[in-house]
Amino acid sequence: MRRICRVLFSRYAISAVLILVEVVLFGLLIFSMPKSIYAFIAVSAVVAALALVNIINKDTNPEYKISWAVVILTVPCFGALLYLLFYKRVISKREAKMLREVISKLMGEGDADEDFVTLSEDSALAAGKARALVLDYPIAGVYRSSQSSYISSGEEYFERLISDIEGAEKYIFLEYFIIDEGEVWSKIHGILKKKAEEGVDVRVLYDDIGCMKTLPARYELTLRREGIAAYRFARVNPRVSSVHHNRDHRKICVVDGRVAYTGGVNIADEYVNKITRFGHWKDGGIRIEGLAVAGFVKLFLSSYDVTAGVESDYAEMLSSVKASDNSDGGYYIPFGSGPAPIYKRPVGKNAFLNIINQAERYVYITTPYLIIDYDLTEALRNAALRGVDVRIVTPGVADKRGVKVMTKSAYPYLLEAGVKIFEYTPGFIHEKLMVSDGIYAVIGTINLDFRSLVHHYECAVWMYRTSAVAEAYDGFIKTLENCTEIDREKAKLTPLEWMYRNGIRLFAPLL
Repeated sequence: MRRICRVLFSRYAISAVLILVEVVLFGLLIFSMPKSIYAFIAVSAVVAALALVNIINKDTNPEYKISWAVVILTVPCFGALLYLLFYKRVISKREAKMLREVISKLMGEGDADEDFVTLSEDSALAAGKARALVLDYPIAGVYRSSQSSYISSGEEYFERLISDIEGAEKYIFLEYFIIDEGEVWSKIHGILKKKAEEGVDVRVLYDDIGCMKTLPARYELTLRREGIAAYRFARVNPRVSSVHHNRDHRKICVVDGRVAYTGGVNIADEYVNKITRFGHWKDGGIRIEGLAVAGFVKLFLSSYDVTAGVESDYAEMLSSVKASDNSDGGYYIPFGSGPAPIYKRPVGKNAFLNIINQAERYVYITTPYLIIDYDLTEALRNAALRGVDVRIVTPGVADKRGVKVMTKSAYPYLLEAGVKIFEYTPGFIHEKLMVSDGIYAVIGTINLDFRSLVHHYECAVWMYRTSAVAEAYDGFIKTLENCTEIDREKAKLTPLEWMYRNGIRLFAPLL
């Protein structure tokens, strides 16, 4: 009850109310302006036409265009104004300037160009995938001289992460969508305070909306008083803007440039099954040592510096990154993705498409949500139709009923082409994994839904012939032991689900 009251009377609730008031006032202004219904119709038609022309000429996902077109045609003038307010991420001049400077300084910093040359010699096909990914995300690099371990649960993830931060000597970087005041955060928080007192550079970045219900307002000030450099990403303010939709969904931990973590795990007790919300919580991630850690250092600093308004010493931070003594011989590309116009192309989606489209034997996927566009749907179908073993694991117990219906609605068309779908019977699977042909894998924070692929800031690591690829395959096969295969009968929607799907699907790209 206290938590509910805290949310209802928080600045988030106040901001939401003020934003709603702004939208209502816009509507009242529009409908009260013309004195003649004919003038109103004429103005609405002109505004709607201009907005539609703008949408059609945008270099973006066709499904995104259709959703906006429906909104504008349904309520022409008001819909067009909503489009102008929300259709793209607007950033301040300060943010834009800092982003340009950060990207300029980080491009090529800490990268080993010879590793890309070696990859080209090893496999032209793999090098093509790597080249496309690096072109999509300019501060990415191809790294070798590294080793990795696939992590199959939140419990293992935090056991290893806590051990690593306890040994930190230079710096600890944490960037998480959710930090919840529970047993896990209490343990980590205590270590961070101790390390800050010892002179270790401790930095924490958390998403403002992601932590809306889990942390006190202005919690970053509490952390700063303890010597921890903490900031909220994209702070909520009472202004109508698409910025509130573009959240920092990344999960990154870097310790001393020596080790890096990413995956689906947030810092909260439910991820280690200390509390039960949706049955057993199945998650996963990866631990990396060696030169590939540089990619995660750059990912973190690119977000942290813009949010904090500071300029880190990149050369100093990257100087502690060393080649692994136990290199697995594989190739790594840590990368980020996010909304336009900051990201020119859908980085995560393209990384997935390149693996699916060139798969020869199998593509195995785990995802908590399966709300995908035409491109990904057809890629998965075509892979199955050409004989590739395509398997997708989704949750048996949903965290959101509406999202479950949307995920389930994707089943029939995929099953028709031979894609095999499984649901994790014990509960909710939150792991984000793609593994293919025993040589490729992507592990990170990217869900197969529009929010992750279009709107959110995400991160992952693309891998070719690394130790974690084989481990991820084994982990997937083990997960299947606790899954139920979905056939066409089980995939059928009830009449109510069908109605909901048809109503929501049209606007899914905007949600």
